[in-house]
Amino acid sequence: MMSATIDARYEACLAKRPDSLARLINLFKKDIDLRITQKLLERGYKNFKLGDMVLLVHIDAQGTINNDLARKARISKQAMSKVVKNLEADNYIGTRKHDTDNRASIIFLTEKGKEFMINAYEAVDEVQDLYAGIIGEEAFTQLKTILKQLTAGLNLS
Repeated sequence: MMSATIDARYEACLAKRPDSLARLINLFKKDIDLRITQKLLERGYKNFKLGDMVLLVHIDAQGTINNDLARKARISKQAMSKVVKNLEADNYIGTRKHDTDNRASIIFLTEKGKEFMINAYEAVDEVQDLYAGIIGEEAFTQLKTILKQLTAGLNLS
């Protein structure tokens, strides 16, 4: 008897799957990542890992302190250290000691890093244009507005 109840509840869950927000966002995230990666490859960035973008997008024009960067990127300091080492080895970023805090480093974009970010933003714009072309400019603007409201409401920004 218990099995029939569990089976029925499970079937009800399966029926919800196509409309699951988590599923839809996951599919969309995979698509956007794939398209941006493809556009970066087309621009000559062969060895770049899209996961490294989580760090690059949070670097301010004047540089960002390593701890602030980890917090903004929502990754551990250890994970950030690994990404920093890789990006520094590839000359996308540089580091220098903080002027007043000897424990902190300032992470900044190199010329190569700035050029990469310009290309990345252009790739993002192209992908966004594709999506807007599918659902219409107004619906796309509404989608971004709703996502911004959720982000702000959840204190994610």
